[in-house]
Amino acid sequence: MRYRFLSSIVALAAVLALARTVVAQNKQKQAPKASTAKAQPFDPRDISGIWKNPGGFDVALGPDRPPMTPWGKEQWSKTRSSARNTPLSFGFYQDQKDWNDPLFQCDPSGYPRNLDYSNYRFVKLADEFVMFFERDHVWRDLWTDGRKLPGPEAPPRWYGYSTAHWDGDTLVVETSGLDERAWVDPYGSIHSDQMRLEERYKRLDHDTLEFSLTLTDPKAYVGSWGGKKLQLKLMNSSQRIQKGMWGKRPDGTAYGDMREEYCVYSIERSFWEGRPLDGVSGNTK
Repeated sequence: MRYRFLSSIVALAAVLALARTVVAQNKQKQAPKASTAKAQPFDPRDISGIWKNPGGFDVALGPDRPPMTPWGKEQWSKTRSSARNTPLSFGFYQDQKDWNDPLFQCDPSGYPRNLDYSNYRFVKLADEFVMFFERDHVWRDLWTDGRKLPGPEAPPRWYGYSTAHWDGDTLVVETSGLDERAWVDPYGSIHSDQMRLEERYKRLDHDTLEFSLTLTDPKAYVGSWGGKKLQLKLMNSSQRIQKGMWGKRPDGTAYGDMREEYCVYSIERSFWEGRPLDGVSGNTK
C-alpha cells in the first residue's frame, strides 16, 4: 500500500513537471515579439532617415497663437486665407477670388510652413544635417560645425539660416533670417524678420523621433508659440511612391524613395483662370 502511494506521488510530480514544461513552451510561442523599433540598435545622435509628418496644418505650433503686437495685427489684417474658418485666419472668405495665399502664386512655402506639406528626410554629413522636403524638393542646411547665426544685415531667405548643436542626445536647431513674405501656416499667421525658431529632435528608439518647435517674434507676437512634443515615425518610403518601382534589394526588402511635389504655375494658374491675384505679395496676375 505504501509502495502504491509513493508511486502515485512520483507519477503526479512527473505529470506536474511535464505540465509546467508544456505551459512554459506555449507561453514562449504565444508571447508577443519585442517591438522591432525597440529591439533594433540605433545611434541617438543620428536622426538620418525619412520621417512621417504626423498630419494637420497646425501640427508643429498648435492653435494657441500668442497675442499680436499692433504691427502684427496690421500685417495680419492684409491676409485672406482660403476659406479657413478658424480664429487663426483674419476672416472667412469662401470665394477664391478673395484669397491671397502666397502658395497659390507658387511662392516658396518657407519655414516652418513647409512642415505642413511634407514628410522630412534627414541626412547626416560631417559638419551638418541636411533636411530634405517633398514639397518643392528643397532642403535646409543645419550646420553643426560651430558657426554662429549671421546678424540682421544678412539678406533674408525663405528657409532662413540654421545652426545646430547637441544638448545631450537632443539636437537643438536655431534658425533666423527668414523672409517675412512667407506665412507661418495656411491660415495667414504672419511673422517679421525678427522671427527666431528653436527645434529640438530626440531619437527615442529606432523608429521614433521626438520633435518640438518654438517660435518667438517680438515684433509680431507677445510671447512664444509652440513647444509641444510630437513623435515622428520612421518610413522606408514616402506615401504615394509606386510599390516595386525600384525593384528590391538583394535581401528582398524594398528600396526607399521620397516623392517630389512641386507647385507648377502652368497648372496652378488654371485654377485661377479669370481670377485676379491682387494682394499676393503685392503683385498682380
